[in-house]
This record gives sequence, C-alpha cells and structure tokens, in this order.
Amino acid sequence: MRFNILIPPTSDGALEVTVVSWIKGVGASVSKGEDLAVATTSKITLYIISPADGALTEIIVTAGSKVRVGTVIGVVEAA
Repeated sequence: MRFNILIPPTSDGALEVTVVSWIKGVGASVSKGEDLAVATTSKITLYIISPADGALTEIIVTAGSKVRVGTVIGVVEAA
C-alpha cells in the first residue's frame, strides 16, 4: 500500500514551507513516525515524518523547493 508524505499544518500558521533536506533517500527502510525530511518557515523548523513502516519509494519535491501545506512531497510503500 502506498502512503503519501504530506507537509503538515505548521504551528506558526504558515501556508508555505521550504523543504531544506531529505534525511532518508529513495530505497531506504523507514519506520512509522521516523523523520524523513526537514522543512522550514520564516519562524520554525519542522521534521516531516513517515506515515507508515516500509520503504521510501519516491521523492517528489527536492530540497530547496517551496511548497504549500498539504502538498505531497514523497511516497512510502508499506512493508
């Protein structure tokens, strides 16, 4: 089963974030709740977590990109 990795609502109410870096690469095994990427707003840094146990199969948004809250940035394929 495929699970989309989404940019969650931010604590500062920002509508847009910058994806700073990916902690895991495509093909990496991941656990539910594990940090996958780092994003920032003008006020905060947030960690984007895995929605499921499995493997990171796709990175849709590359580091350095600005995206809106709710955007799908990657995919985890459940184990």
